[in-house]
Amino acid sequence: MIMLVQVVVGQMNFQYPYFPKDVADSSNWNWQVSPFFNQQAGSNTFTNEFFRVINKSEFLSSELIDKQIDNMSGSSLSGQITNIGLGLKINAQKNPGKSYVNITFEHQHYLDASLDDDLVKLLLKGNKPYAGQTLRAPNSSYYNVYFNQLKAGLGHRFLKNDAVHEINWMLGFNIGQNHNNLEVHNSSLFTEPEGDYLDVTASMNIELSDTAWAEVYEANGYGFSADLEYTYTKPEKFHVGISFKNLGMIFWNGNTFSGERDTSFVFSGLNNDTISGENENIPNDFSYDNLRRLLFTSSSTENFSTTLPIGMRFTLGKYLAGDKFFLGVNSTYYPMLVANYDFEFFATWNYRGILYLTPIVGYSSYANVNLGLGVGVKIVDELHLHIGSRYLNSMFNQDAKIGSGGFARLTLVL
Repeated sequence: MIMLVQVVVGQMNFQYPYFPKDVADSSNWNWQVSPFFNQQAGSNTFTNEFFRVINKSEFLSSELIDKQIDNMSGSSLSGQITNIGLGLKINAQKNPGKSYVNITFEHQHYLDASLDDDLVKLLLKGNKPYAGQTLRAPNSSYYNVYFNQLKAGLGHRFLKNDAVHEINWMLGFNIGQNHNNLEVHNSSLFTEPEGDYLDVTASMNIELSDTAWAEVYEANGYGFSADLEYTYTKPEKFHVGISFKNLGMIFWNGNTFSGERDTSFVFSGLNNDTISGENENIPNDFSYDNLRRLLFTSSSTENFSTTLPIGMRFTLGKYLAGDKFFLGVNSTYYPMLVANYDFEFFATWNYRGILYLTPIVGYSSYANVNLGLGVGVKIVDELHLHIGSRYLNSMFNQDAKIGSGGFARLTLVL
């Protein structure tokens, strides 16, 4: 089954995401090294218990299925965005300001699904309980992609009119593992009450980078991309930032498959006497490859390219009592995803640049309010830890709609 994770696009510098201050501002640094992990999950329908059972391939009881169906109202949204990697920042001028070099290796995984209620019923219970009814799937989609990036670029910091301007740009080389995109439109299934036939209307298209699932170290495509960021900070007054991530493409060249189907037919059963040749369209080998080609009569194995899942992030915040408090909002828009917007409202208390505590309120396309806490700690001048989650109100409640995840970043300044 399908679930999702939502994550805020991280800034290219290594600061605490809820307080605009570079961790190395107070030192004459040469290097910054930072491993990081972000993962957030959400759904407007499926519960944590349902997700746990599906993920562990446990028995899905009829009671849990009925509970999920009762929860549905309109399309069921779910998905995932995960970022894990290692960042390196090199002070090109051996000076806390001016220019520095960014190098990052990052693994990204995006999953985004929108399933019509009737399609979920069909997937969970089959068509038999709905004999005499028409199940409709007017607009469902499933999108899943993961890829690795090696990125490098420059950052520039400069003072002008008592404000700090910072510009970052990075160019990335992308190595794609998997891309799956399935869309179903204006489709329906009617089951005759006695089960004598099915009346099917199907309109759908599919793109696969490979008909077999690739591991994270395999390569099924290559491409290039760019990340851009600009921030404007008026010390002890306000902060504004905007960034664009994954401006680029991947050219998929593995065992690719694409196809479409737009048809209506009445299905009254199959005669599996394939030896006599009466059913020439039925394959002897019921592999995934052959079934896809049977289902999608207009198919192709030509290589294709896809745009990366772009993330656009905007940050706005206000300092209070000097720099002791900072109130702000992080907003992110994903134009390619169905679950395409995310907001975080937060208030950070800065204790002498040593400890940052941040209550967080989140709201996204899943229409759920999530509450959490972020913590930034300067362990010593050379070592900083940033951790947090905005799903503390839902992550440990099995009956709550899916909401889980968090972030962690460790920064070593040398």
